[in-house]
Amino acid sequence: MLMMTRRQLFGRSALGLGTAAMANLLGQDLLAETPGSGVMKFGLHRVAKAKRVIYLFMSGGPSHHDLWDYKPKMQKMFGQSLPEYVRDGQRITGMTSVQTTRQVCPRKYKFTRQENNDRGVWVSELLPHTATIVKDLCVVRSTFTEAINHDPAITYIQTGSQIPGRPSLGAWLSYGLGSVNENLPNYIMMHAKTNHAEQSLFNRLWGTSFLPADHQGVLLRSAGGPGAVPQ
Repeated sequence: MLMMTRRQLFGRSALGLGTAAMANLLGQDLLAETPGSGVMKFGLHRVAKAKRVIYLFMSGGPSHHDLWDYKPKMQKMFGQSLPEYVRDGQRITGMTSVQTTRQVCPRKYKFTRQENNDRGVWVSELLPHTATIVKDLCVVRSTFTEAINHDPAITYIQTGSQIPGRPSLGAWLSYGLGSVNENLPNYIMMHAKTNHAEQSLFNRLWGTSFLPADHQGVLLRSAGGPGAVPQ
């Protein structure tokens, strides 16, 4: 049994910690570099071009019919019964199942066609500033779900699947882009304060699922420390 004094024990322990710290510092240059300064935390197969992604999910926001989905034919069909070929046999929600008629109701806001490269984009009068910068935007109209209720549709938008349990978009972006700073989280999440629930976005919608826990979203709150309970 090796006998040592208290002074020797503390001295050797400090040396071991310093060696471990130096090994961590010297190993940073072995990882793939990202554009600019810093390193890619997970050594991905290619250097990421994007520096950051800000994703705004506006739960309960204005309908796409009022903002981007210009359908002039709906004006002509105002008050008429919804044609069967539109619903195509899809079941309806409990809120609408008691209705005897299902009439077409067009949007009441005006749309203007804004230039966007070689194609025009119709923008609602509700977005006056956005209409001036539409040339810098990419408007995707091909996203849809087969669900008729909000929760599975929201789950699909956040994770790519209507069934809970898949990694969130933020987790995938963290996995794909890596990080230029090991001391800050890769993925942070802010949610709106609501009166009916603790948060407006459930934890499973910004989680990692089968991805490493490093890609878990870090929730930011408006007040209190890390352990504070949302108000």
